[in-house]
Amino acid sequence: MKTQSRVIIHAGINFLSIPVPLIVPQTLLAFQQAVMTQGLEYNRVEAPKNTISLIRDTPYPLQVSVSAQESQVGQLLIVTPQPKGSLDLFIKEAEAAVQAYESVWPAPNRQIVRADATIRDLYETTSQHAFQELWETRLGQPSQALSAFGRPIRGGGLRFVMDPVAEDLPVQIEVKIESFLLDTTKIFVETQFTWPVPPAPQSPFNVRGRLEKMNSYIEAHVQPFISGEKK
Repeated sequence: MKTQSRVIIHAGINFLSIPVPLIVPQTLLAFQQAVMTQGLEYNRVEAPKNTISLIRDTPYPLQVSVSAQESQVGQLLIVTPQPKGSLDLFIKEAEAAVQAYESVWPAPNRQIVRADATIRDLYETTSQHAFQELWETRLGQPSQALSAFGRPIRGGGLRFVMDPVAEDLPVQIEVKIESFLLDTTKIFVETQFTWPVPPAPQSPFNVRGRLEKMNSYIEAHVQPFISGEKK
């Protein structure tokens, strides 16, 4: 795998918190104004029941959604499904979205119930087929072993789910490493961090800290594993 060829094709961060935000016409307008005040542009607004979604299509996609869940928690979801900028740019825009959210729905005792974040990457390979690189080069398996399936293998991969460890923040990690089905010369990697344990009340959303920690894990652990580098 060519580590330096990394391209981020999706980034997102999601928060569930209490108290639940009140979504009415007044807060719909206030949130639109707050987002613009923070310097974020959007092309359209979608507002189904108990949800506000501000969507930007150009110059690259961004979606900021606020919803009141039936479980009486609020959701703030910030996603760029096809980023054309750096991860740092997404972090800055996500921080701006959080500031807009907090200005419209202030809560001195806000409690983040759960958080998760996802980064999806594509990498160039050094083989004609990404799964071949994973199967033969990384795992050291013979190609003829795959004949057991009785047909050509278009793609495949690995999945790892890791529980929190005592010396780290309470974070569960899931990593998927696969051949990219739309272009099987590329390796697709999805890394997801989940923070299932609520922090103390009034704790900040900490978008930058969460995403930078996640990106550091990708660079320090996921990439070396795929390329076979020793740690």
